[in-house]
Amino acid sequence: MSTVTAPKGSPSRAAGYTFAYVRSSDPLAKPLLDDLEREYDSRYGVEVFGEPASVEINRYPESSFAEPDGAFLLLLRDGVPVSGGAFFRYDETTAEFKRVWTRSDLRGRGLARLVLTELEHEAKRLGYQRVYLTTGPRQPEAVALYTGHGYTRLFDASKPPEEVGAHPFEKSLADHPVRPRGVVVEVPGTASAAPAKESEAPTTGSGDAPPRGAGGTSAPVPSAHEPSAVRRVVPLRHWWRWIISAIVVFLLAQLVWTFFTNPQWRWPVFAEYFFNDAVLRGLWLTLWMTAVSSVIGFVLGSLLAVARLSGSPLLNSFAWGFIWFFRSVPLIVQLVLWYNLGYLFPTLGIGWPFTYDFWVAEFDTVQLISAVAAAILGLSLHQAAYSAEIIRGGLLSVDQGQLEAAKALGIPRARRFFRITLPQAARAILPNAFNEIISLLKGTSVLFIIALPELFYTVQVIYNRNAQVVPLLLVATVWYTIFTSVLSVIQFYIERHFARGATRELPPTPIQRARRWLRDLPARFRAGRDEVPASVQAAIAAEVK
Repeated sequence: MSTVTAPKGSPSRAAGYTFAYVRSSDPLAKPLLDDLEREYDSRYGVEVFGEPASVEINRYPESSFAEPDGAFLLLLRDGVPVSGGAFFRYDETTAEFKRVWTRSDLRGRGLARLVLTELEHEAKRLGYQRVYLTTGPRQPEAVALYTGHGYTRLFDASKPPEEVGAHPFEKSLADHPVRPRGVVVEVPGTASAAPAKESEAPTTGSGDAPPRGAGGTSAPVPSAHEPSAVRRVVPLRHWWRWIISAIVVFLLAQLVWTFFTNPQWRWPVFAEYFFNDAVLRGLWLTLWMTAVSSVIGFVLGSLLAVARLSGSPLLNSFAWGFIWFFRSVPLIVQLVLWYNLGYLFPTLGIGWPFTYDFWVAEFDTVQLISAVAAAILGLSLHQAAYSAEIIRGGLLSVDQGQLEAAKALGIPRARRFFRITLPQAARAILPNAFNEIISLLKGTSVLFIIALPELFYTVQVIYNRNAQVVPLLLVATVWYTIFTSVLSVIQFYIERHFARGATRELPPTPIQRARRWLRDLPARFRAGRDEVPASVQAAIAAEVK
């Protein structure tokens, strides 16, 4: 182990802070690495990266963090590690920093900045011209540390952290000064320390490695008020966000207040009819119509989508015309038209083409096209037109290069479709498809126009008899909200399933998101507020001058 300490009797020596260069397997580093592993597992678990923290920590051999390609640094206080970091060779000119970590009970004191600064100087001493590092999506304090220390983001900061995944940073060391070996920076809470001279800086080492304590004198330290001094990183204040949030909270509180103070809501009437037999029958019919129309609509939509992609001009034109017509005519008009089809064709049947001689079978249109049949026809054909475009868009979103490669390998067309095209297209189809199903569930409310006793028509009939309009409308509203919420939850988990293999990490569930928000709440307040005392700012600023 090689150490850099202050001269005997100096304030920094009294405070007991030293830098120590060790091997990654040194027992001295184990408590800090154990702390890193525990917190890494608590933040990410196994479900995010698919492996525990111990795998990542032990991924690289010990020799990677040893001279001449790397280093493993500890910051000790009275011989106990309180912070540390390491780096290894990324390429000929780049060092990749790893394990930059401060003991969890000593954060917010500027220790990580000191370690980062010393690692940059050591990388420069070993001939590196650039630093590269990454941090995880659940470490906002690390992002604040690196951006405040002059590192450049290599990711889109406007995207959610979970969507970005690993957050890469870089920093050029081309014009980076090298602090002479033997300079001892001050740590928080100590007075100014003198630089250690070569003869006064005791070192211990092994082999022929040069002592880390050797070197010249330090450069003058600028004042904290000079432009080159390190300033405290202050997070951006989103005043409008807080103002709008306050307005939203006020409006929600006002609405909730009316629930308990306004007698016109008539909650006893709401409770009386919420599980009423007629309401439940209307709810069942609503769900049944949604399910049947969704299945028919998406099956027919799939056929239309394939026809739109067909090389046959006839099939392509027919599918385009079908989609154009049924997307152009409002749903309520289609329902009324199907319900009154008997005015146009009194009878329907099978017989000679281009005649009304139905000698095979003949049906009375009014009896054949009942209210339920008209509803299924209207909803299904209307849904098929929209589903066809959703499915066609999903199929076109698949990379054509994959299909050409599969075709070149001789994979049959059916297997190409079901094993390559469809799984990838499902990621683009499912979100919009579930939105259509949710819209269809709510769209069944227009069936009141043909007097079909679904949920909305049923509550209309009831409140027309007893004049309890608001409570009955609340009954329908709550039932619609419940089932649309259930469909939204199902949609989330199906999308999450199909996202496997497409994204670096699966999107967190609502429960995981809430737990992460509560766990990271203290870190959000600390992010960007890692205030360093003036003496430490001056010591760090020596590298900038």
